Amino acid sequence: MTISTGFVVDDAIVVMENISRHLENGMKPFAAALKGAEEIGFTVFTISISLIAVFIPLLLMGGIVGRLFREFAVTLSTAVFVSMIISLTTTPMMCAYLLKNERSEKHGRIYTPARSSSTGYCRCIAAACIGSSTIRP
Repeated sequence: MTISTGFVVDDAIVVMENISRHLENGMKPFAAALKGAEEIGFTVFTISISLIAVFIPLLLMGGIVGRLFREFAVTLSTAVFVSMIISLTTTPMMCAYLLKNERSEKHGRIYTPARSSSTGYCRCIAAACIGSSTIRP
């Protein structure tokens, strides 16, 4: 069950990351969803077909071991196939309606000081690591 959950979530994450990249570049949500799904669709399709192909030998095994693994192979192959369909249809649609370009939104009064302190902390860590004798760039 854990394996199938990982496969299902992975496809959707790949599609969402590509759509988010287009949103961050300034595209409208609907256009970003279409372009992102178009760019990554073939990759998600081929990865899913490859994963299904991996489970075919388990499905065709004979004997007692084959009977034990048959349900496992069918369940995972079905989960991967359904995940592919959802990632290529439902995920882009939901991204078009739910994701927004966060750069155009104004942040609250706590965000700016927290962001600047976080940036300062990262600079201090980087300076400490570069100046350290054990860690070299």
